[in-house]
Amino acid sequence: MKHLKLTDVQQKKFLEPNHIHKKTIEITRDDGSKLSLPAFRVQYNNARGPYKGGIRYHPQADEDEVKALAALMAIKTAVVNIPFGGSKGGIQVNPKELSKKEVEAISRAYVRAFVDNIGPDIDVPAPDVNTNPDIMAWMRDEYEKATETYAPAVITGKPLSYGGSVGRDTATARGAFFILQELVEREGFDPKELRVVIQGFGNAGAHMAENLHGAGYTIVAISDSHGGIYGEEGLDPVRIAKYKKKTGSVSGEYCEGSVCDIEKMKMDNVRQVSNEELLELPCDILIPAALDSVITEKNADKIHAKIVLEIANGPTTPEADAILDKKKIKVVPDVLTNAGGVTVSYFEWSQGKSGEQWTESQVDDELKRIMIDAYREVSREAHREKLTYRQAAFVVGLKRIVEAMKVRGWL
Repeated sequence: MKHLKLTDVQQKKFLEPNHIHKKTIEITRDDGSKLSLPAFRVQYNNARGPYKGGIRYHPQADEDEVKALAALMAIKTAVVNIPFGGSKGGIQVNPKELSKKEVEAISRAYVRAFVDNIGPDIDVPAPDVNTNPDIMAWMRDEYEKATETYAPAVITGKPLSYGGSVGRDTATARGAFFILQELVEREGFDPKELRVVIQGFGNAGAHMAENLHGAGYTIVAISDSHGGIYGEEGLDPVRIAKYKKKTGSVSGEYCEGSVCDIEKMKMDNVRQVSNEELLELPCDILIPAALDSVITEKNADKIHAKIVLEIANGPTTPEADAILDKKKIKVVPDVLTNAGGVTVSYFEWSQGKSGEQWTESQVDDELKRIMIDAYREVSREAHREKLTYRQAAFVVGLKRIVEAMKVRGWL
């Protein structure tokens, strides 16, 4: 905040969300019993446009978590300079304990509870933890029923057949890839000489691995929730994806449960590693693409990468950040790197508002332009003010929000 030269009163006004909406939603379960669940929608700041943020279904989705995530969404949309503010929603529930019919019921109940607080020009939800395109479709349908309107722009992350956008499933990885390519080019590196480690092989991690492999990078290690594999001479992510689909694990080509084909592993020069070991492997680029808080003060000193590219939300703790900075390791932060998802959500919202349908190349070209422009702005701020990339990203985002708030007379 010191870079923004705000008074204490202005800081306080900025640091509090505009609205915290809390409701209890109730559904009838398949067995006839009633289920009551806490539900939230925190609308942090809309100085730059409608609130924007996902809805998560998780047992730990409480007011404090949703509030923090809403603030980060406001920063993220400002960093990539798209006309949205920041919000977040949640239902405190484990959806894996519910039937599909019950999940649909809580999704529709959520919309009915917050129908006055969302809308194409008010607050535009999206998928988050444990939510998906089917849930977004139910929510859009419920909103249109409740308001008696046609509103394809009320929510993003919908199925393609129901107002979704091409490129949404690959957007997070694609945006991160564009940023890494720009950084590598500016640093004068040759992708063919760079070794990459990826923690996490879900949607974002798997697509990122495929993009990098296609561009000539050598991926030496990949992991999922069961652990990982390391191959000094390089791994083929397309092959790994095929075996993961078949066996449920990235090491499925070599191992069935805890039993591994040691001879085959020796022949291919690969070995198993834990998720903890994977972070400390020798590499040039480390990509945490799974859980938060995996790089901590306990392991930061053992990180050997030149670049840490955050695709996961919050994978690096503040204490670890300080250690990595001392080691001259560039950390490209999540509020910039994984903003490809919300950027393509913006494209989906725009298409919903206009009735147009973009092609895959239109989405890719515009995503590349926005992500690279954002990276360059953050990089300039970092060099101008001698800041880390994370500090610079927050300064860029906060400046844009503050400027909009001043124009509106809110500060």
